[in-house]
Amino acid sequence: MPQTPDLPPDWHAFETAYDVEATWFRLASASLAVLGASPFKDQAFSAFAFNAVSFPSLSLSFDTDPDNRQRDDYPPDWSNECMEDDVPEIGQLWEAGHARIEGALRELIDAADDELLCAIEEGYLHSLRKTMVRLEASQAFEQIKTCTRFWTVVTQVDADTDEEERLLEQVRLMHD
Repeated sequence: MPQTPDLPPDWHAFETAYDVEATWFRLASASLAVLGASPFKDQAFSAFAFNAVSFPSLSLSFDTDPDNRQRDDYPPDWSNECMEDDVPEIGQLWEAGHARIEGALRELIDAADDELLCAIEEGYLHSLRKTMVRLEASQAFEQIKTCTRFWTVVTQVDADTDEEERLLEQVRLMHD
């Protein structure tokens, strides 16, 4: 029996009902502020990812080696694959702010057939890309130290990095 009555039937309706993108933006911005004041405050980061490690779970991944990309070591072995574990305050922030969305999303996934599941996952990733572009446009990454060539991506395990970059660039172009 679902705990969430009248669960929205698709990603767009779900995203709207749960204000997902705005919540992710708020949580990610706050996480960057926490990171910028944490023991990592002097660390220069070369990359950041919304890492959809196991749909619908999400991790904030950071890399510190600016040469990884030049060496084609992407996707990288993230220096901090789950920053929410490395900085407990970030983990607490996401646990409190994302639990309702993640729980309802799990219910939606459990109730979905294969076709709907694919559409939900693609909508989820697209919303993460839109959130990433919004973070970039708002200069949210200025709250942490970054390398000159700071790279952002929305990724999943074993995903095609070139395709991920292409899809994120499409969203950037739509945002301009």
